[in-house]
Amino acid sequence: MSAARGRWSARAAGIVALCFVTNMVDGMDVNIMSFIRAALSKDWAVADDAMGYVLSAGTLGMGIGALLIAPFADRFGRKPVIMAALALMSVGMVASGFVGSIDGLMLARLVVGMGIGTVLATMAALSAEVAPPGWQDLAVGIVQAGFPLAAVGTGFVVAWAQPLVGWQALLRWAGWVTVALLPLAWLVLPARMANAAHGTMSSRQAIAALFGTRLRARTLLLWVAVFTGLMVLYSMLSWITKLASGAGLSDADSIYAGAFYNFGAFIGTSSMGLLTLKVRPGVLVPVLLSCAAVALLVFGNAQLSVGGALAMAFLIGLTLQGGYNGMWPLAAGSYDAANRATGIGWAMGIGRGGAVVGPIMAGYLLAAKVSLPMILAIYCVPLLLCALCALLVGRQTAPAHHAA
Repeated sequence: MSAARGRWSARAAGIVALCFVTNMVDGMDVNIMSFIRAALSKDWAVADDAMGYVLSAGTLGMGIGALLIAPFADRFGRKPVIMAALALMSVGMVASGFVGSIDGLMLARLVVGMGIGTVLATMAALSAEVAPPGWQDLAVGIVQAGFPLAAVGTGFVVAWAQPLVGWQALLRWAGWVTVALLPLAWLVLPARMANAAHGTMSSRQAIAALFGTRLRARTLLLWVAVFTGLMVLYSMLSWITKLASGAGLSDADSIYAGAFYNFGAFIGTSSMGLLTLKVRPGVLVPVLLSCAAVALLVFGNAQLSVGGALAMAFLIGLTLQGGYNGMWPLAAGSYDAANRATGIGWAMGIGRGGAVVGPIMAGYLLAAKVSLPMILAIYCVPLLLCALCALLVGRQTAPAHHAA
């Protein structure tokens, strides 16, 4: 495998670095809601079940962006679609800091999600295309690591700054950071990809190609894997501070638990990218996700000190998000340039259904006073199904992907 690897150019490295930074901004924009949840709920008297809808508004928007906007990148090119998505994110994030009602906040988060869903799919496709031969899995893995890294920093910033400036000011700051990314993306992104096939296939044809004889099985398996994986992942992202509080941590320690979770997610995602140089994602993903199921059960059932709870939050992030983010190198290797953004976008879009259902379901379970051990045991079921589907996708794509 190493003998077939090409050399990195400065241009390719710069584009992958931009994708990494963009994913960091995505991570900030998504995860800030879970960190300000407690303050928002208190200020606006929002119950847990209603908060589930607020947290899921962004993921619904991500599904819309991935399904309806990202496929245009295969036809019109990566740059215009990414720029449009960043503009949506900017408008939505700035608006989030000024709205005065739950309905307004849900609408703003929907707009943010539309931009993020588009960016996540398009960036994964772009990084796989600019990387030299043999480095595609690592490139996609590096880009995915930006998301949890930003979430770590966001958690610590919120824990420090929220008592000083309030949660709405933090949302406005995040919005202006997103705005600042626009000129950088305009300068770095290539106007046209030399190896992309956009313009040769309509969006409808690209979608239909996902269900041809060669791609049908892996497409459906990816959809199930992403749906069930995001169902668990976004429940943990959205409710980790509440779950940590249910495990006996104070409000401040619960925010730190969220930060430790995301630090583990960064380490896990980064390690996934490096390990794909030696081991196929189709093997790594199921192993890590199975370990995540064990970690969830321990977190829910063991009597842990504050240090032990923080360590377990780190381990859950490492195995759950590290394992799940390995789905994107796996997905990128399942499709060629002509339909890669469409394939990844539709997998992400279908999966966003799980990201919407998961946090809402957790909100209802918490509102119904279901015990923490039972909640985490329930979420182990879709997590193990995700691991199984990833294993099957890996078996389907390994020969073609690694021969390239």
